[in-house]
Amino acid sequence: MEQKETLEAVETKEVTAESVDFQFETVLNEIYQDFKIMDEHVDAGLDARLKELLTHTENELTSEEYMKLMYMEGLKYEQQENKNAARFCAMRMLKIKECYENPKKKRPRFLDMIPYTIPEEMLEFIERYTDFLEDTYNFIGKRLLLITAGLVVIILLIFILVLKLNFLMSLINAALIGLLNYILQKRRLPDMFQKNQTAAIEYYVEDDVLEFDRPVRYS
Repeated sequence: MEQKETLEAVETKEVTAESVDFQFETVLNEIYQDFKIMDEHVDAGLDARLKELLTHTENELTSEEYMKLMYMEGLKYEQQENKNAARFCAMRMLKIKECYENPKKKRPRFLDMIPYTIPEEMLEFIERYTDFLEDTYNFIGKRLLLITAGLVVIILLIFILVLKLNFLMSLINAALIGLLNYILQKRRLPDMFQKNQTAAIEYYVEDDVLEFDRPVRYS
């Protein structure tokens, strides 16, 4: 008898969990469809429904659900003329987009990266707020090249004056060390800059959005 009651309790719990998931997905898609056809995204009722979804932390989110939520928050910030907050959302979406483009890129543990084709309107939103990144990377890359050249000169002098190596051997070793450093730093450049940029503008973002994003951002 007790075993039967236990089994019934487990089954009830599973059904309830499935209902919560189904309700969350349904509400999210309903709000997302509303956002796509609405011209005005700053609405108290809609914002309350969004906040309720943002606090849904009972189960792992899919990458599609994450993208939809950040996109809608970004559109809301955009209409509020809070460009820094909108850029924050766009840059967080960009990280997920890069995961789809590069299978070797580290994926957030909190997200279930399901097969998903990012809609054109999302891509346009991301581009609108992250189009400055390419020029920034090029500028920093040039500065990094100059720093690397200076590093090579310093290493060359150390090899010649301190270690007393011949010039050719010193030049080859210094160049190899400088090249290796340049490649490693340039590879890390996009992630480092995006991390610093999002940290600098997170103060313009609402706390509930930051809390929603925290497990994804730091996983």
